[in-house]
Amino acid sequence: MKKHRLMQVPPLRFGIVIGLINGFVGLLVAPVLLLTLGAAATAADLNYAPKLLGIPWLFAGAASLFMPIIHALGGFLFGVVLAMLYNFAARWTGGIVFYTDDSE
Repeated sequence: MKKHRLMQVPPLRFGIVIGLINGFVGLLVAPVLLLTLGAAATAADLNYAPKLLGIPWLFAGAASLFMPIIHALGGFLFGVVLAMLYNFAARWTGGIVFYTDDSE
């Protein structure tokens, strides 16, 4: 068994990876958002919702269209900040120690 210590994470690379993962999550969330927002906005018991020219469906469609982009950008920013915080904390604590087994 080998002992390794993770002392630094490159913030931009980590941000790109987390951004891509969150972008794929946004692709999964978008259809659900389209159906739920559109159905909720055009429900029969909501008399105050604007029903002229399908405006609620337009907003739900725009939200679901931009959801993967919003998730990817948010994930990138969150990943960069998280990596910077880890690098700062690893200096004080010595980083994360993990063990690997070389036997196959």
